[in-house]
Amino acid sequence: MTVLGNYVKSVEEKDKVSSPMKDSIGLPETPEMNSAKILLLDFEEKDYKLLKDKKFDVALKQTNWKSSSIESLIIPEECQMILYQANSSSTISSAHARDSEKFKALIGKGGVMVCFVGQCETFHLTNFSGSIPKLNFQYYDAPNITTLTKKGSFAPLFDKFGTSILQAKKLFPEAIAIGSKIDLRTWDSNASGEMEVLATSSDGYPISVVIRDGKGYYLLLPWFGEKNIEVAEMISKEMLPQTEIQGESGNELTWLDSEEYTFPGLQELYKEKEEARKKFEQAIAKIDKKIDDIKEKKQAPFQKMLISEGTELKKSVITALEYIGWKKVVDVDDYWKNVVRDKEEDIWLLEDDSAPIETTIKTGYVFLLNTVGSDKDAVDEDCAVLQKFKGRRMQEFNNTKMKAILIGNYYNKQDAKLRKNPYSEVQIADAEKDANGLLTTYELFKAVKAIMEDKIKKEDIQRQMEAQLGLIKFNVNK
Repeated sequence: MTVLGNYVKSVEEKDKVSSPMKDSIGLPETPEMNSAKILLLDFEEKDYKLLKDKKFDVALKQTNWKSSSIESLIIPEECQMILYQANSSSTISSAHARDSEKFKALIGKGGVMVCFVGQCETFHLTNFSGSIPKLNFQYYDAPNITTLTKKGSFAPLFDKFGTSILQAKKLFPEAIAIGSKIDLRTWDSNASGEMEVLATSSDGYPISVVIRDGKGYYLLLPWFGEKNIEVAEMISKEMLPQTEIQGESGNELTWLDSEEYTFPGLQELYKEKEEARKKFEQAIAKIDKKIDDIKEKKQAPFQKMLISEGTELKKSVITALEYIGWKKVVDVDDYWKNVVRDKEEDIWLLEDDSAPIETTIKTGYVFLLNTVGSDKDAVDEDCAVLQKFKGRRMQEFNNTKMKAILIGNYYNKQDAKLRKNPYSEVQIADAEKDANGLLTTYELFKAVKAIMEDKIKKEDIQRQMEAQLGLIKFNVNK
C-alpha cells in the first residue's frame, strides 16, 4: 500500500473510536478545552493566551496538517465559533475529510466558522465546510483592494483592518460585484446557503465572502498576517454569536433593511450613524496607534525579560539596569569583542563612570551578572558558576571588591506573577555564604515598574541590590 493509502487507512481506523486530537503544542486536553465557546484552529499558543487573558472562553487545537496527527477533530461541546488559520503547504487532501458533517452541523444550528485564507489549497477549507460550488483558490501576490463592504455587520471589520491585508486568494473563477448575493443552489442544485461578496480585488474577483447557511454562516477572510489575532478578537467580541435576523420560519429578513425598503427619514439616520461610526473608528485607530508605539518602544524592551532567553534576555536586562540608573552597565561580549577569550559572565555593573572601564574594574566596586532563561527552575550549576567567575575576575583584575548576581528568567513559559521561587534553600544559603545574590527577572521588572509609578527611587533599588545577599527581594512600599 502507498504512503497515502496507509494514511487514509489510519484515519479511517482512528475515526471509528473518535479519539480526541493529540495536542502537540504543550496544551493538555482539559474539560475546559472541550467546552469552550470559541475554538482557535491552527493559531499559536501566544494567540490563545492573549484571548484567554482577556477572558474569552476559548480553546486551541491543531489540524492534522499542522500537527502531523491522524486524529479526528473534536469540536468543543459548547462551541459557537471556530476561527481557523488556513495556512498549510500539506498536500494530503484526505485529512479531515470525515469531519465536515460536524462543522456543517455547527453552522446549521447558528454557529460561525471564520477562515483566514493564507497559503493553502481549497481542500484545506472544504474538508471542514463541505463542498462550496465554484470555490477555487487562486493566489494574488499583492491584492489591489478596490472595494470593501460599507454596509452590514462586517463593515466595521474592513474599515479597521482593510489596509492591513497582506495576501488574498481569488476565491471564485468569475468577477462578482461587491454586495452581490447569490443563492448557491443556482450554481449547484445540491448546495445550500446564500453567499454575499464582502471584498473584491482590482479585477473584480471576490477575496472575501460570507456564506449564510441554516442559522449560521461561514466567513472567508483574506490574510492579515500578525493582525489575524486582532481581527479574531474583534469578531469574537462583536459577532459572537451573531447571525442575521431570522423570521419565525427561519427565513432571512435582512433585505428589509436595504435602501429600497427604507423611508427617507430613516435613510438619513442610517447615514448619520455611519458617519459617526467612521469618526469613532478613526479616533480609536489613533489611540491604537499611540498604544502600539508605547508598547513597542517603552514597554516591550522590558517585558522581554519575562519571556526570553540568551542574548535577547541579556539585552532586556541591560535595558532595565540602565533605566534603574547604574553609572556604567557593560555588556561583556561587547567589551571583549576584539579579544579571543572566554567571556563567561554577561554583564558588569560599575559604580563609577568617570574613569575608563580598564581602570574602574581594577579599583572600584564591581558587580558580575549572569542571565539565564529557562522554562524550569534554577539548576545548581547556574548558581555555582557565579562564584567561579567571581574568583577568576578577582585574580585577573587584582580586585576583591566584587559581588556576583544571577538574574534568572525561570519558568518563562508561565504567567510571571504565578511563578514560584526558582531558587532552592541550598542555593540561596550558598549565595549568602559567598556574598552573592540571586534575583529573578520578574522581581527586576517589578522594580522598574515601581520606579515608573513613583513608588520608589532609582537609588533605593541600587542600594538594595548592593546590600542584599542570597535571594534579592525589593521593598517597593512607598
